[in-house]
Amino acid sequence: MLPSLKESEIVFFKKYIKNKSLLKVGQIVVFYHPLKNIRLIKRVKNVSQNSIEVFGDNIAFSDDSNKFGLISNDKVIGIVTSKIKKIF
Repeated sequence: MLPSLKESEIVFFKKYIKNKSLLKVGQIVVFYHPLKNIRLIKRVKNVSQNSIEVFGDNIAFSDDSNKFGLISNDKVIGIVTSKIKKIF
């Protein structure tokens, strides 16, 4: 699968609100890595009541649920709504 986002692009997202926002398979989400102090952007693969499984579009090189497991919904920051290419 080709990457949906490229390094030079800027993403916009709507804030995730627990028990109000709906997470769906295929959405791209921004979240806090469960083990490192970084934010990641990945695609939702599976959804359960309190957690999600995420994967990167470049599966062979992605730091995703295959490496760190499920993500608690508390770690989700937002759901990507659009992107633009950085001009400068």
